[in-house]
Amino acid sequence: MFFQGKDYIRPSKKLRLLSVVQALTENERLSQTQLARFSRTSSAMVNQYLAELHREGMVQFAPVNRKSFAYRLTDKGQEARRHMMEQYCAEMVRGFASIKELVRRRLEPLAEGRAPDAPPCPAPLRLALFGAAETGEVVLAALEGTPFAVTLVVDNDTAKHGTPFHGHTVQPPAALLAAPGQLAVDAVVVSSFAHQRTIQQQLLAMPGMPESAREVVVLL
Repeated sequence: MFFQGKDYIRPSKKLRLLSVVQALTENERLSQTQLARFSRTSSAMVNQYLAELHREGMVQFAPVNRKSFAYRLTDKGQEARRHMMEQYCAEMVRGFASIKELVRRRLEPLAEGRAPDAPPCPAPLRLALFGAAETGEVVLAALEGTPFAVTLVVDNDTAKHGTPFHGHTVQPPAALLAAPGQLAVDAVVVSSFAHQRTIQQQLLAMPGMPESAREVVVLL
């Protein structure tokens, strides 16, 4: 349920404690092994967390049988869970906002590159997103209120072709070309962090694709 990265956003004790108390809110009969799986830590660490929560009056142990307990959050535990959840969500929102700002700054040169004689209120620059997944959703959110308009979404995955994606129908990459040497949009944004260089190379090698690097934008 909770995002835990490997290198840059590593799980903390607070996050694992939140994972445990949130899991108990949903099911107080979870075993320590199940809680460990939910919080992505060891059963030994879960045992320590439960003991700490019990000492602080946040969790009560209720015997179910000789071998198992129900772990019930007290009112104090519920209040602590709400406070931790508020802090966690606030951090995630700040992270999302920073990624949107990164996307907007990466696209600024496109707007600055408009012709000097462009009208004061020009039409939005037409963008195509290459990648119909989570990163594409972030890019769409980042473009709200900007001089850009996404008019096309493409993806290599044939299973996605013809499927809806936030008001667009996913097309194959060939849809990027209106004619040989002519893009159907003003620029293509590679909306993938993991495969951006591979997709960029694919685009530049595509028959009929204009060679101008300005027309293919990677986010990093």
